[in-house]
Amino acid sequence: MTTTTKTNSRRNADLAMIHMAAKALFGDTSKNGDGRDDYEAWLKRHTGKRSAGKLTTPERIAFVKHLRTEGLVNDRKTRGTGQTVAGEDRPTKAQWNKIGGLARDLNWDRGLADERLHGFVERTAKVDHAQFITRAQASKIITGLENWVRQKTEGSDAVS
Repeated sequence: MTTTTKTNSRRNADLAMIHMAAKALFGDTSKNGDGRDDYEAWLKRHTGKRSAGKLTTPERIAFVKHLRTEGLVNDRKTRGTGQTVAGEDRPTKAQWNKIGGLARDLNWDRGLADERLHGFVERTAKVDHAQFITRAQASKIITGLENWVRQKTEGSDAVS
């Protein structure tokens, strides 16, 4: 394998990890997707650029390391054991999507990036930021948000 092939392979793997983390956080991040603006703002806040493809190799590597530290992408598998070092107790993609959808149901337009959601997560899961929650905490957050949406809907039906 040539150096160029290794470099391209590494670049593609890094970009895939960045996009998987973004999809978990913001849902559809495609060009016209609902989560695209939030994704670009998040990327700019962390890297200074609005496109992962524009990151230099050192920037991309540093950002992927940051994503691993935050538990947003799985660490590389340990040799021989087949188990990952971190990320096993991270919320599933379905949980992230459900939380984002419920946030939007509450008219929190920024979905997973909305400050009101972060406040709810802090109160419910006792963590500083949604990105630090576990699967169990995600379940509690989903239940709480579902109850809130239901109360809001029942309240608006009672007024009618």
